[in-house]
Amino acid sequence: MKMLKKMPIRLRLTVMTVALLTVCCVGLTLILNFSAIRMATIIDAAAVSPALEVGEGGWIEESTPAASSSMTPSVSSEASQKAKIDFRIQSIIYMLLVIGIGGLLTYYLSGKALKPLNTLNGQVKNINVHNLSETLSVPPTKDEIAELSLTFNEMTNKLNNAFMMQQRFSASAAHELKTPLAVLQTKVDVFKKKKIHTTEEYDALIYVIEKQTKRLRELVGNLLDMTNMDDGVEQSSICVKDIFEDIISELSHIAKEKNITMTLDCDNSFVFGNTDLLYRAFYNLVENGIKYNIDSGTVEVIVNKLSNEQVSIKIKDTGIGIADKYKMKIFEPFYRVDKSRSRQMGGTGLGLSTVDSIIKKHNGTITVTDNESNGTCFNVILNIGSTLKQVLD
Repeated sequence: MKMLKKMPIRLRLTVMTVALLTVCCVGLTLILNFSAIRMATIIDAAAVSPALEVGEGGWIEESTPAASSSMTPSVSSEASQKAKIDFRIQSIIYMLLVIGIGGLLTYYLSGKALKPLNTLNGQVKNINVHNLSETLSVPPTKDEIAELSLTFNEMTNKLNNAFMMQQRFSASAAHELKTPLAVLQTKVDVFKKKKIHTTEEYDALIYVIEKQTKRLRELVGNLLDMTNMDDGVEQSSICVKDIFEDIISELSHIAKEKNITMTLDCDNSFVFGNTDLLYRAFYNLVENGIKYNIDSGTVEVIVNKLSNEQVSIKIKDTGIGIADKYKMKIFEPFYRVDKSRSRQMGGTGLGLSTVDSIIKKHNGTITVTDNESNGTCFNVILNIGSTLKQVLD
């Protein structure tokens, strides 16, 4: 069996078919030989039996001619034995011919049937990290090979997207870390050129060091948070209204500075998850709605239960909005629609990526659409959870 598993599929299929043909042909040959021998025995017995004749007066007499009784049984027995042997030999020869021809036909036809698989194998061997975006040709047939080709194309497409995202992440992370370090290095180099410094110059240097160090600390902290997102966290039933009331209260001073009006339209929906992670995700969304809003704009939070299994959370703002071509990329790490404006507001480009990770960790979904009155609307769907659902029911 181990040797059979190491064989190519074509040869393995041929060996299995030949084995099946052998069993069938041997069985059929044995049955035919048994039936033929039994038939010949009956014929021989009938040939050597004395003939019966009807005599005068109605008496039945046995006809026993001398020549017939001495010669016929011996000749008949020898001919019968020879016929039996010839039949056996011929049946074995025919059996071997059937097995051999069947094996050759199986090998030939299996090669034809497996040709698309060999073609697919050759195409797969040519796939590497540099041509993941290329798709395999799908055969016109709707068989397993075509389905396998489609599945492989879907897999390479996902791998290509993940690989490109990883490349962008690495490049963006290196750039984000390099920028504050470059600022610090420049300030220190300029400061070292002068031997005597005033108090204001010391204060300015310390201010720059504090600012850039804080930025580095926040960036590294966000990266660590994203890395540790998969660790086990405590989950419980959470009242969504309580979370948003705390968030709105905490961000009220920032909204007041820009004259932003925040409203909360929330029912008594509950979800099952981690309070700290969900608070962080929704805090980020509401904060972005304030930061990228217009003066005297609005941020509206609407929460309602879609069914006994899901809760809908919408966060709408009247801000600058997001173009359609950017909506699929804003959840990538370090991606910014307006890079200069994001840096001016102290963003690291990891906020929405962290939000997306938190929502997915809770088996939810997040999408972004245009608000009816300009601006952006983030749509979050969370599951109530099986444990909480049983409590509510």
